[in-house]
Amino acid sequence: MVNGKIGMKVQNDFLFKVEKNKYYGHPNPTRCEWVLNGGNPTAGKDPAEVIDYPVGTQPDPNWGGVAYDFGTHYSPNGVIEEYSLPGNNLLKNRLMVVRYSEGKDIIVLKPGPDGNIVEAQTGITGLTNFNPSPLDLTEDRSNGNLYVALLDEKPPGAGTLMLVRPK
Repeated sequence: MVNGKIGMKVQNDFLFKVEKNKYYGHPNPTRCEWVLNGGNPTAGKDPAEVIDYPVGTQPDPNWGGVAYDFGTHYSPNGVIEEYSLPGNNLLKNRLMVVRYSEGKDIIVLKPGPDGNIVEAQTGITGLTNFNPSPLDLTEDRSNGNLYVALLDEKPPGAGTLMLVRPK
């Protein structure tokens, strides 16, 4: 607990599979949602747990959970679903997510039938070690080219658009 408040510490970065009438973690009393993220239901490690809560604090009944937990300080930003990259079916129907802070790369996520992530790939040649930091990405659907927007801190707001080719 920090300053008498729950959950004021560093939190993980999450990917959500958003569904109608679900709740995704930030308390909202106007909707009768009181528990931050997954609460702290057991003494073990729980999905999206907030250890400031006493053990036994259940998540709100309509909490939607998380599809993927990136961990702390990765700052996942731009995301696309890969459809058309010519000659590379390994990325077809995968989510590609730019990790701005810790990873400085693109992580490739494979959704399962329920929409939750069942596999995560990092270290793919051509999608790592961006400098300056990657902020967003897009695909030119006409030819499959992937472009990454890189944000340079000096001068503030300066940036570059880079063509990348995963191998």
